Amino acid sequence: MTDTETALAREITAELRALMAQELPVQDKLDRVVALIAERLRVDACACYILRPGSMLELYATKGLSPDAVHETFLRVGEGLIGEIALQRKPLAFANAWRHKSFVYKPETKEKAFKSLMGVPLVRENRLLGVLSVQTKKIKNFSADIVEVLETIAMVVSDMLASHPAISEQPDAFANNRRKITGIPLIEGFAQGMTLVHKRIENVAHIVDGNAKTEIKKLTQALAGVEREVNKMMALPKTNAEQVAIFETYLMFLKDKGWISKMTKIVESGLTAEAAVHRVGLDMSERMERMTDPYIRERIHDFQDLVNRLIRHLRGRKADADEKRRRQVILVAHSLGPAELLDYNLKYIKGIVLEEGSQTMHVVIVARSLNIPVICGIKDATHVIPPKTFAALDAISGQLYLNPSDEILDDLKSEMARRAIVGAHCNQSRALPAVTKDGVKIALNINAGLLDDLLVPEGTFYSGIGLYRTELPFMMSQELPGLEAQAETYHKVITKAGHRPVVFRTLDIGSDKVLPYFQQQGEENPAMGWRSIRITLDRRALLRDQLRAFIRASGEKPLAVMFPMVSATAEFLEAKKTFFLELEREKNAGRKVPKDIKIGTMLEVPSLLFQMDELLKHVDFVSIGTNDLMQFLFAADRGNALIWNRYDTLSPTFLRVLKSVNDACAQAGVPCSVCGEMAGHPLEAVVLVALGFTSLSLNPGKLGAVKAALRTMNQAETAAYVAIQMNASGPSIRDAVRAYAHDHGIFIT
Repeated sequence: MTDTETALAREITAELRALMAQELPVQDKLDRVVALIAERLRVDACACYILRPGSMLELYATKGLSPDAVHETFLRVGEGLIGEIALQRKPLAFANAWRHKSFVYKPETKEKAFKSLMGVPLVRENRLLGVLSVQTKKIKNFSADIVEVLETIAMVVSDMLASHPAISEQPDAFANNRRKITGIPLIEGFAQGMTLVHKRIENVAHIVDGNAKTEIKKLTQALAGVEREVNKMMALPKTNAEQVAIFETYLMFLKDKGWISKMTKIVESGLTAEAAVHRVGLDMSERMERMTDPYIRERIHDFQDLVNRLIRHLRGRKADADEKRRRQVILVAHSLGPAELLDYNLKYIKGIVLEEGSQTMHVVIVARSLNIPVICGIKDATHVIPPKTFAALDAISGQLYLNPSDEILDDLKSEMARRAIVGAHCNQSRALPAVTKDGVKIALNINAGLLDDLLVPEGTFYSGIGLYRTELPFMMSQELPGLEAQAETYHKVITKAGHRPVVFRTLDIGSDKVLPYFQQQGEENPAMGWRSIRITLDRRALLRDQLRAFIRASGEKPLAVMFPMVSATAEFLEAKKTFFLELEREKNAGRKVPKDIKIGTMLEVPSLLFQMDELLKHVDFVSIGTNDLMQFLFAADRGNALIWNRYDTLSPTFLRVLKSVNDACAQAGVPCSVCGEMAGHPLEAVVLVALGFTSLSLNPGKLGAVKAALRTMNQAETAAYVAIQMNASGPSIRDAVRAYAHDHGIFIT
């Protein structure tokens, strides 16, 4: 170096050492380092890349490039000019970087204006830590002296990085710590980033307090604080209509008088507000945990989120979900409420890994609207997945790769490109009617249980709501919802549905769906005991209030009501008689009543199969609940992990049962549909249509995939093939139908 460059290097080094001595976070130090270098070397940009596990170079700080690219831009060692510097571990200078064969443009950096680039590796004790680079907007031939100056600076920066193990871990060690963890895909996609483990408040800090008035005041303030927090989230520009509806459900839980009353009484008994919230939350969670209905169970996460927020407000703590440092992350959690997800800076959440989750849980609905891939079903996820570990998420096959190799990253990107074509086809199908290739029209309806379930993506074509579950508000409340409250809820459903018809199912409680204010005796086999229509016929006031609420909510609009778990025609007739008594009562009171009324039944109990002739004289429609029908037909508890998958819905036996029901309904001129989970799987939907069903009700998220399958099948040809296969003696025709679909161009994802 010349004397001038030596003096410059000495000055910059002295300034850097003074900076290193300051008590600052490493991010702040690096931000100041790159700014100092850019100014003193008179270049237009300076950037510092840090080597992360998995041989990935992360843009950690910059002056001149877009600040939005920090922690967003990754280059593999050997990729691009920066990667080449890291690979060769020697300084490289490029007067016209764009013309070099190895140049890779990262659009988020907004570096189009920069022509020349020079970089040096950050190395300490023969360990590569990263790359330090400078860029200029004019073409510049960097002299050997300037390269040496940057090398000298790099030695000081490397020394600083080596003292911060959180960002300087030896990547070679991670090659021996690579792992693949398998989960269940919920939202397809690919993501990579550092793992971030989500934490909830687990323990109560203070249990006993003698001043009940003070604690009740704290509880009231905490409830108001959470309500303000939720309302604030609803008002944010980033919150869409789908998320607003979810938060409205939150507020329904939050304002429940029974829940508040129970917490207040616990406080009055001598416990703190925090202990009361924790205890009531635990009671509710344990009760919901005992339920096998996945739709009900997944609302536990929303409730636990609310409990966590209340406790946090009682402790005077702010949400601490966001890290101070910005970076791409894979969020790992036992479970999440949607508000907990929105506490994070969503710009940096690239993927989510859950221990517990399902397609219709609220946080998954929110993640889907944000295009964040999600997998679930990883036992002890927050313990087996270490924090701050580079990971790649394959939410198509359900794999999480810790410290993935370059080969794995390449394979995942190729698979994503292929699946993008599949996803585009399903998305296109969402907006189209469900019509088979030979012109058979299929009515595709959706299943719902809360208002937010009706927020189907804009442009989606569907026929109506084939099943609206009414029990969830009853189960979430600590006291029986009154007639007016029920009517208001059902009116909102009808309003949200617009011109589309809604089929309301009366209360399906009992078994694992227990109401906190409703005493039930212990039963050895509750799934086959006092539940659903049996309860509401015995406790007729429950049924009468609900039927009256349906009528009032509908006004003069059409109304369709169906009764669950009917096992005898006489039960249906008794329930139907009750409906018309309430209808007459409303007429006599001078209220408007529906002019078009349809009363139907769910077919879930095998005993109805032998009463079809009599039943079909009295019903306006039949809807088959395949979940319960399957478990009762094969005496296989669907909540028992040992046998739940022993029997296939595509077994010839079950298909013959379904076809016999549909044929009997068709002969009697009674509409018949399928509303169980079976209807939401493309292969099963193809078989159902082949059996002659022309009405299916399914989860809204499955509409695109099911339509794509139905629009590519020939109903008549597929029906002929399935008819032959149904004579087989094997346990399932699944493999045969899948092969047929592949050979005949039926789009099965």
